[in-house]
Amino acid sequence: MTHQVALSFEDGVTRFITCAPDQTVADASYRQRINIPLDCRDGACGTCKAFCESGEFDGGSYLDDALTEAEAEQGYVLPCSMKPKSDLVLRIASTSAVAKTQAATYPATLTALDRLSPTTVALTVETPDRDKLAFLPGQYVNIAVPGSGQTRSYSFSSAPDDKQLTFLVKLTPGGVMSDYLTERARPGDELAFTGPNGSFFLREADRPVLLLAGGTGLAPILSILRALRAAGSTRPAHLVYGVSTDDDLVETATLDELAAQVEGLTWDYCVSDPDSAAPNKGYVTSLIRDEHLHGGDVAVYLCGPPPMVEAVRTHFAERGVEPTGFYYEKFALSAAAAEPAPVEAPAEPGPVLPEPGPVGVSRGVAGQELFPPRELSPLRGGRARPPAEEAAAARKIAGQRMLPESDLEPLTPRGYEIGEEHPSVHESDAVFEARQALELGAVEITIGRLSVPQLSGYRLLAEATVPYVDGDRFVDAAAYTEANAAFHDYLFTLTGNEHLLQAYRALGVKGHMEETLRSATWCHPRCTQDHLDIVTAFEAGDRAAARRLVAEHADRSKITTRRAMAAGPRPGPKFVSPGRFDGKVVVVTGAAQGIGEATARRISAEGGTVVLADRADLVTGVAAELPGAVAVLADLETPDGARAVAEAAIGRFGRIDVLVNNVGGAINFKPFTEFTPAQIEAEIRRSLLTTLYACHAALPSMAAQGRGVIVNVSSAATRGIHRIPYSAAKGGINALTASLAFEYAEAGIRVVATAPGGTEAPPRKISRGTPAAETEQEQAWFQAHIDQTVQSSLLKRYGTLDEQAAAIAFLASDEAAYITGTVLPVAGGDLG
Repeated sequence: MTHQVALSFEDGVTRFITCAPDQTVADASYRQRINIPLDCRDGACGTCKAFCESGEFDGGSYLDDALTEAEAEQGYVLPCSMKPKSDLVLRIASTSAVAKTQAATYPATLTALDRLSPTTVALTVETPDRDKLAFLPGQYVNIAVPGSGQTRSYSFSSAPDDKQLTFLVKLTPGGVMSDYLTERARPGDELAFTGPNGSFFLREADRPVLLLAGGTGLAPILSILRALRAAGSTRPAHLVYGVSTDDDLVETATLDELAAQVEGLTWDYCVSDPDSAAPNKGYVTSLIRDEHLHGGDVAVYLCGPPPMVEAVRTHFAERGVEPTGFYYEKFALSAAAAEPAPVEAPAEPGPVLPEPGPVGVSRGVAGQELFPPRELSPLRGGRARPPAEEAAAARKIAGQRMLPESDLEPLTPRGYEIGEEHPSVHESDAVFEARQALELGAVEITIGRLSVPQLSGYRLLAEATVPYVDGDRFVDAAAYTEANAAFHDYLFTLTGNEHLLQAYRALGVKGHMEETLRSATWCHPRCTQDHLDIVTAFEAGDRAAARRLVAEHADRSKITTRRAMAAGPRPGPKFVSPGRFDGKVVVVTGAAQGIGEATARRISAEGGTVVLADRADLVTGVAAELPGAVAVLADLETPDGARAVAEAAIGRFGRIDVLVNNVGGAINFKPFTEFTPAQIEAEIRRSLLTTLYACHAALPSMAAQGRGVIVNVSSAATRGIHRIPYSAAKGGINALTASLAFEYAEAGIRVVATAPGGTEAPPRKISRGTPAAETEQEQAWFQAHIDQTVQSSLLKRYGTLDEQAAAIAFLASDEAAYITGTVLPVAGGDLG
């Protein structure tokens, strides 16, 4: 059976995924296109660290640097390692924007309007997508007000499993929603809402709860109480419900009913109007008794206007009470239309390290304050610049030109494109010089402005690099590269400047280091100390020291990689576009040698995570040389072999972004009439069915995720001699490419092919099974096909493995996003 996992993001958006018991939460999340923070995927870095609000799980294996024993005891987890044993609720330390996810929009029909009092209406809706909507008790949605072009936010008052969705609305003269409900709304009206949102929701525990509701802040509390009833809860619970006037008092009969049905639930209410007929006049704090606080071992859930929230916090402080849990949601009248809108509010400082949000906005995670709102003064004094000037200024930071002079388009949710060019960026020194220029800009933006939690996170990442270097020797070069990448990436994340972050990632520093340091043993002895010293400079607010250290660290990085490149046993790909495949999972078949191996090495050097498939054991050795690569031994001439490759990739990484079908190659070289039926079938199996089966196995997951690229390797020999069955098979590849591109374009999948000509390669370590040409006639037949290949090429030569891999990598990359259904000849002018 599968389990449901709720992912609650910093900005209040909650998404639900399903996760199999043998699947990590991170793999399930990425497979369902929700990109939670992730780096190492194997519990080595802690990038994905989250807080588990409820549920049972197997934490998996991980390094102590990624998750300490103390953190695990507190409830922190690593989604990349954990596997669920029940439904889970996880608090994710990033916004939904960073995770590239957003709340869904649901159609709905207004089914009932109940005037509960002169000031309050109960709104009931139903949605045909109820099975797709999952929310936690206490969350809210944004409801589009018909005819206004505006939305208003309301918390569910219904339980998560109720078919009908209910909300409480405070009527306010002139309010957009109020006017609609009182003047135009009728049952049967079509509505739409977006959500669920909010990190204010009931945490599962046995701890007693104190529920405090102000006005229509009763709605999420009702949802919580109904959830307690549905769960058969016996935990002690007390509700204090406060309103301004008697007209605002609603749902008292419902509360009596719930109190009778939920064991351990009691409730009371008060009205602040001194002329009220209520038995309790005053505010909710007057009804909070010592027995409701359980000596501080109580979870407090509070929903009301900001003054109420602050009054309760002050009340607790004055009584010297620190509740074990304090969760609250402030709501206030909309500035434009005087309607209540839940506002995520911070509470106590927490250990989670967020990425900065908008200036002047308090950032919080599930009700835990991370750093208070504050206005940032302009760097070096002076007036704050308008956005247009800020964009222009961003191109030159600390004297370094960062981006071209062309105007930058404003960032939008649809995405953007940035660019940065550097001379000879493929060369090692240029990579680090480019990083240095960007980091100096990041220093200017961030120094003296980071919060204590942010600095703590920065130091944690600096310290994480230390164990992998001993003096001037690498203890683990691959692990150092991972930890080093996390350290440098973090600073750009802290800038809050997406252009800088993307420009840095586009340099492909990590991929360059993975390639050059793969077999390295020497490291400059100051590199890890540089990390620590840079953080010390940030902690001291010493701009000059930070700039000096960044520059010196770049020089030491150059020295380290120069020595590694000079001593390296194997040259990397001749052509590299750093970072082009960052974050992509790429399956390459026939990857043990030849074009397949060259392609896998090229894509790995460009940041891709490669899955190498072959039936030869040699593929495991190739994979061992590529960071993060996985080898799969399989016979792709069978459907089972193709499925095994797809399942291995999806099981490990959750998806396949690119499939390169390289398996194939002529076996026999002789006139067509000399082939036996068995030999013809063997050629078709080798050079056509392998690609057919692999496409068939990979396409379902690509279609499910709404994107993917398939690059088939065909051949210029579709017009050639002495290998007709092979030529026919490759002609089939061309037809397959065109037809699949046509059929799957609407699914977001591109299908393309290259048609290599003759290609020089080292002697094959494992033969394709070509019989030795023993007789003069057989030798002549074989030589004839070589002569024809060269003569058909305008350049009159064979190509290289690097040239073939370059074409495949281009077609597989996002640079070829507008190319599909095309076969690209890579044969020196031979069009096949």
